[in-house]
Amino acid sequence: MTNTNSKPLAIVPLLEMDQAKLVHIYSAKLSQLTKKQRLVFDLLSHGMLVKDIAKHLGLAEITVKVVKARVMVILGATTLQELAVIGKCSQCAYIKPHL
Repeated sequence: MTNTNSKPLAIVPLLEMDQAKLVHIYSAKLSQLTKKQRLVFDLLSHGMLVKDIAKHLGLAEITVKVVKARVMVILGATTLQELAVIGKCSQCAYIKPHL
């Protein structure tokens, strides 16, 4: 399902929120992530593929898929696009020394 702007419906509310509100909403959720989950989240939100993340981190692809699924549950995201939007809002509140 899409709206008239052809963006998935689940993303529209995230895109329409201002940056401060997004950071406020997701800062608590992001703080619940483990270091590995945060690293996978950051790489996914920058557009990296699961197989490339696995190779980059020296993990099995299935491990990255499991971590990705857990991250999506914790953050309440249903699509990778939502993760990307959340990743964009978290950039102003979190410094990524590993990227």
